[in-house]
Amino acid sequence: MAEKPEMMQGKNRILLFRLLKNQNADAAKLVFQTEHTFSYSRSLDRIVTKDGTIVKVGELEAEVSIDAIQAKKDPTSTMLQEAAIKGEKLELWEVSVDDDLKNEEGKYPAVYAQGYLDSWEPASPAEDEATVSSNFIVELEPQFGFATLTEEQEEVVQYAFKDTVAGEEQGGVEG
Repeated sequence: MAEKPEMMQGKNRILLFRLLKNQNADAAKLVFQTEHTFSYSRSLDRIVTKDGTIVKVGELEAEVSIDAIQAKKDPTSTMLQEAAIKGEKLELWEVSVDDDLKNEEGKYPAVYAQGYLDSWEPASPAEDEATVSSNFIVELEPQFGFATLTEEQEEVVQYAFKDTVAGEEQGGVEG
């Protein structure tokens, strides 16, 4: 009997970033992410012929729109703003941090892409939190695989369950 499908929670998909030139450093999470959309598109040109319409398929285009609440002293936010201003190439991972989806090696399903931020838009409304929006333009095609999260990255995603006894920990990433 097939397993009943379960709903994927948006909060369990996070974005991690790193400057391409800093591959010796761990990727980092932009804190207070509120929403992101990973979109794929391609142009399809219809060509009308005497035999009927045929379709010319264009190249794949992918981008990630990003929204977050601005955090005080977030080094990832500062790095992303500088990358947008300087036109520096970034790496991006969309990681599904759901324990049910981990593979045997303890890695999470992920999409990996390289590209550039085409915008960095901090907004400061009078009655709401300061936010930032950005758009990551993917170069070439995103790659699908599994990503490792360090203990520090898992802690940033969600703190682990703590027992009432000092120093005792159970579980891992909460979903």
